[in-house]
This record gives sequence, structure tokens and C-alpha cells, in this order.
Amino acid sequence: MRLIKMFLFVLVGLFAVITIIGLLIPSSVKISRGIIVNMDSSNVYKELSDVKGWNQWLPWITADSGAIVQTSAVTNAPGAYFKWKGVKLKSEGKLTVQSIKPDEIIVLHEIKDMNTSEGGFRIRSISSNTTEVLWYMEYKLKWYPWERFFGIFIDRLIGSAFEQGLEKFRSYTEQKYSSSTAVVTREN
Repeated sequence: MRLIKMFLFVLVGLFAVITIIGLLIPSSVKISRGIIVNMDSSNVYKELSDVKGWNQWLPWITADSGAIVQTSAVTNAPGAYFKWKGVKLKSEGKLTVQSIKPDEIIVLHEIKDMNTSEGGFRIRSISSNTTEVLWYMEYKLKWYPWERFFGIFIDRLIGSAFEQGLEKFRSYTEQKYSSSTAVVTREN
């Protein structure tokens, strides 16, 4: 009986210590990744502000070729959404455009097994044909100790997805706009 009481005492003490440490960890994690795109900022804005082309570069879609994708009827205004359900990876989520400005598109991220988070894209022109794109998210954590500890690793998980998505975005848009420029050049 004495051994059981000691075990319970240690277990309660361990839980209290973990909870206290968890409460000392920040309640939100800011995740951001950026990339330089060799393209005019107006074209970058055009691509990011319209959800109908997001299936070309979103990491959760490109990693799962059988994913089922749905977009809103209006694809380039506040309220527009991009929804998916993965087949191979069992991922699913919905990204909803909250506001659109020439230098920032705010998006609500609703991804399966994760807290709903606000974030978006910042667009900054560096020169006439060079644009910086920043994809960011503020992930709010609940008070649970295990979720706060999870917050320590979320930047690596989501950040790597953001990096993959931005690389695919750069490849897709640079190829799309360089081929459209080539067609225009041939017509002249």
C-alpha cells in the first residue's frame, strides 16, 4: 500500500512539474518562410490572390496526386477558399482568404489535426522583376502541457511544408510567366 501511495505521489508531482514547465512555454508559435521569385510583384500578387491555381504548388496537394480539391465559386476575393482531402496522405484542410491587399493576403488555415490559425502571404517588390514572398502563420497553442511541448516542434513540421510550397510556387510561376512571355515575344 505504501508503494502505491509513493507511486501516485510521484506521478502527481511529475504531472505538476510538466504542467508548470508547459505553462512557461509561449502560447503561440510564429512560423514563416520566404523566397525570392524572379517575377514582377503584380504577377506574384495575381497568382497568390486567386485560389484556383493553388493546387499547382500547395505542399499538401502536390504530395498527394489523388487529392480531391474544391474551390469557392469566386476565387479571388475575401471569402474565397481552397479545400482539399488527401487520398494517399489522409490530409485535409481548408484555406480561406480573409483579406486581399496588393502587398498582403491574409488567410485562415484550417488543417486536419491542427488548431485553426491565421496567416498569409506578404509580397514585397525588390526590383522590377524580383519579388520576395513570405508565407507566415501564427499558431496558437492551448494551455495543455503536451500541446505546448508540441509547439516546440511545429515550426519544423509546418515550416518544411511552407518551404516546399514556396519552392513549387516559384517553379510554377516562373515557368508559367516565362512561357507566356515567350509566346508574346514570338507573336511580335
